[in-house]
Amino acid sequence: MAVTKIHRASKTALIIGVIISIAVMALFYLGGQVPAQEKIAADMSQPKFTDIVLYWSYVLLVITIAALIIFAIMAFLKQMKESPKKALGGFLVLVGLAAMFVITFILGDGTLLNIPGYDGPDNQPNTLKITDMWLFSSYIMLILTFLAILLLPLFKRKR
Repeated sequence: MAVTKIHRASKTALIIGVIISIAVMALFYLGGQVPAQEKIAADMSQPKFTDIVLYWSYVLLVITIAALIIFAIMAFLKQMKESPKKALGGFLVLVGLAAMFVITFILGDGTLLNIPGYDGPDNQPNTLKITDMWLFSSYIMLILTFLAILLLPLFKRKR
């Protein structure tokens, strides 16, 4: 019965997320353009509902990170009871992830960008370094994923 509830809840959450995403993307692509007098750059396309797409992306990112942290902590606590050595391995992975974020933040470039028509608050060294941190971390994780796909089958034990 518990599995059925979990399955139903996750299926419902997925359907709601997909429906909202489709609606947001439809607004973005079919919602038209900002009037010419309100455009930031006169010669560029500027959809009306760009902000909604960005905010929805932020919401999805926050939900994903929160779920990742909650499930990682729950798995760690469960494994602490069953097998402390395995729990330590999982904890080391989280420490490695945090170390990667710190290193990529340090490697990030905080040089201010010359963005025509933009006078907003986000062109600051810390914001630019955080953006670089996420980009570098994404590249590293993508490379590690491809290496794992290619190399792990070579180390698989034959029974």
